[in-house]
Amino acid sequence: MTNPFLSADGAARYAAGRPDVQPLVLERVRPFLMGTALGVDVACGTGQCSVALAELVDEVRAFDISKAMLSHARLHPRVSYALSPAETLPLPDQFADVMTVFMAFHWLERDAFLQEARRVLKPGGVLAICDSWFAADELVGKPEFTVGMAQYGARYPTPERDRRPFGETEAQAAGFSFRAEKFTHLVPFSQDQLVAYLLTHSNTIAVTDAGRETPQEVAAWLRQHFAHLLPDGEVGEFVFGAEIKALMPLD
Repeated sequence: MTNPFLSADGAARYAAGRPDVQPLVLERVRPFLMGTALGVDVACGTGQCSVALAELVDEVRAFDISKAMLSHARLHPRVSYALSPAETLPLPDQFADVMTVFMAFHWLERDAFLQEARRVLKPGGVLAICDSWFAADELVGKPEFTVGMAQYGARYPTPERDRRPFGETEAQAAGFSFRAEKFTHLVPFSQDQLVAYLLTHSNTIAVTDAGRETPQEVAAWLRQHFAHLLPDGEVGEFVFGAEIKALMPLD
C-alpha cells in the first residue's frame, strides 16, 4: 500500500476540507474512561481527532508518519505532536489510558499495530478504532446523488488499502475484547464545501499526486458533475455513517 497523505498539496487540502465529525464520534469513547486519563492518537493527520480527544482526557500524545500532515496540525495546549509510525511508538509500556485511530486503521500494518497498542495501553485501557463516511453516499432528499457518487468512484477509484474485515474474532485473536457501535448523523455542505471535502479523499489525492490531473481540473469536474444536485449558493444535508470499535486488552 502507498500512503496517499504524504504530499504537501494533499495535506493542505485535507486540513482545509475535512468536516469536524470527530467530537461526535469520540463521545462514544467517554463511557470507557474513568477520571483523568492520558490519550494517544495514532495516524493523527492534521490533529482533528487529537483535539477532539483532548476534550475527554488530560493530555494527548499524537503521532503521524507524514511531515506534511503534521505541518498543518491543530494547536491545543494539551496536545503534543511527533513524527512516528503507529506500529513503533516512542512510548513506554502501559502508558496510555486510551488510544484512538480515526479513519486510518486500513492504512496501518494491522498485526504490528495491534501488538503495539497492547504494549502501550494500561490494563483496562481502550483502543478506539473510529471511522466516518458518506452513508450510502446520500444527499438528503436527492437519492440520485448515489448515482453521482458511483460515477465519481469510477473516475477516481479508491487506492489499495487493507480491506480485510475486522470484528470480534480478529480482535480476540489479537488479544482484545471487542465492542462495536454504528450510528448516522447529518453534515451540511455547500457546493464549495463538498468539492473541498472530495478533494481530501485518497481517491483524488492519488490522482493529483500521480500527475494524471491537477487539483484544479479535479475541482472543475466535481463542480460540473454535482452542480445540478447542489447548486451554487445552496446547502445540502448529507448522511454520514460512523462506527467505533472499542478494543480492551485481555489479561
